[in-house]
Formats: sequence, C-alpha cells, structure tokens
Amino acid sequence: MIEKDAKRAIALGYFDGVHCGHQALMKLAVQRAKENGAVSSVFTFNVHPDTVITGRRVPLITSEARRGAEIRERGGVDEVIFARFNEELRNMDWKAFVDDVLVGQFHACWIITGRNNRFGYRGQGTPERLQEECARLGIGCDIVESVMIDNIVVSSTYIRQQLAMGNMERAAQFLGHPYTIAGVVQHGRRVGRTLGFRTVNLELPEEMQAPPFGVYVSRVIADGKTHIAVTNIGVHPTFGLGDKPCVEPHILDFDGDLYGKVIQVELLHFLRPERQYADSELLRQAIADDITRTREYFAASQSE
Repeated sequence: MIEKDAKRAIALGYFDGVHCGHQALMKLAVQRAKENGAVSSVFTFNVHPDTVITGRRVPLITSEARRGAEIRERGGVDEVIFARFNEELRNMDWKAFVDDVLVGQFHACWIITGRNNRFGYRGQGTPERLQEECARLGIGCDIVESVMIDNIVVSSTYIRQQLAMGNMERAAQFLGHPYTIAGVVQHGRRVGRTLGFRTVNLELPEEMQAPPFGVYVSRVIADGKTHIAVTNIGVHPTFGLGDKPCVEPHILDFDGDLYGKVIQVELLHFLRPERQYADSELLRQAIADDITRTREYFAASQSE
C-alpha cells in the first residue's frame, strides 16, 4: 500500500501502447525514484486528451481495461495515477497543474517528460517551462529526447498507422513488444467447432485501433503459458451472421477450457484478409492452409 503523502518520481504523458519512448520515460522514473527514496509513478489520464479537445475519438493501441496493467508491466513502475480529464483539467494553467496537482497533491520530487510533450491550457506547458518551474520549486526534472528508429520518431500516431495497414512487425518494432488484445473468453457461435477448428472468442474493444479484418499468426497467453495460434479478426462473412467484430484464436495443439478466463492475444504477422467463401469446405481448406503457414512461421523464427 503506497502512502498518500509519499514523495514521487512522476513520468508524465498518456502512454497509449506503452511504446519504446514511453518505456524510456518510465525507466528513468524508476531510476530517479530509487535515487530519492520515492515511489515511481506514471501520471496519465482516463481518456485521451485529444478526444475531449477535438470531439473525435482517438483509437487506442491498448484497451481502456488493460491500460493500467500494461503500463505497470512494461514500465516497472510502482503505480499508475489516472486523472479524470475534464473541463477543469483541460482549462487548468500549466503552472497550476505542476504546482497544485503534481507537486501539491501528489508530492512530486522529480518529474520526467518527453521532449514533445505539452500540457496545461492550450498546451502552454512546455518541457522548457517545466524545467524552469521545477528548478524554482527545488525538485528534479528530466526531459527525455524522442526515441528514433530508422530516423522516425517513435510515436503512438505512427504505430496506429502501421496497425491500420496490418504492418504488425513494424508496429512491434516501434512498440518494443507485439500488438496485444486482451479480454475475457466468451461463448461464441461455435462456428469454428463445426469446421473442426475450435476457437476461443473475445470481443474486439470498440476503443482500440483495429487492424485489418483477416487472419494473423499469433501467440495466446493463458494461465501463464504461451501457445501458438491462428487468429481471425472479423465478422464471419461466409456465414452472413451480421456479427460484431470479434477476435477468434484457434490455439494449436491445445484442448483446455478457457471460458471466463482473461487471455492475451499477440498478433505477430498478417496472413490474409478476411473473405467470404462459397461454402464451408472452402473455408475449412483455407484455415488448414493458415495453420500450415503459421507453423512454418514459427519454425522459421526458431531457426534464425
């Protein structure tokens, strides 16, 4: 249990996807916390600020339900502080945000942010202003330079673009980990079972940046174990069921019961688009081919 008045080394940002740049911020927050006998923290918001400011929903890389756990697991911080991004916070002067919220309410002894981060009313809080204010308050401040890969700044925006195009390997390179969908296994329509390929079924969170509908080489993490799988994301066009988009991994060489359990599905490689087949036999043949190609993918990766 973290004491309310504990001093904190705070990494500041939204942290969608917890990409390589976010991980650099959190690594430094953990380091500063150890040096100062403080709690390592991430300060973020319950919704993406741009969603509130523009009125247009920003698709997320990590589901809302998964964000806190994802930040802690990828960053190794002690806590994640979710602030409600309401009109009061949106219109708060940047200096008041630093003085009254980060320092006054959460007892920041060190603040870490990225070079491109802006905060406070109309983004008037800049890294340079933050450094000056922290110096005035007598607390530490680090401005972390943008992480670059192939001369491209690592950003959630760029990663969303790659996911939307099905470039799962490129997205994973910038994330520092595979794109992952997590959720509770639910009962489906048992379509896979009728074809001879049993699947587990998850809802595709509406707030997430969905990759193209289709079939993916994947891994499923369940009960602490990792399994290889073929995962379909889509709406069952062959059966004309009018379903909501769902995530359906067929876990290879597995016959356990996962209903009601939380699993994670890592999408590694896009195999083919979802399509409508003339009959179930053609669909069965396509799935069998997907399984063969998935086994070949993992065999090749193990030999590298």
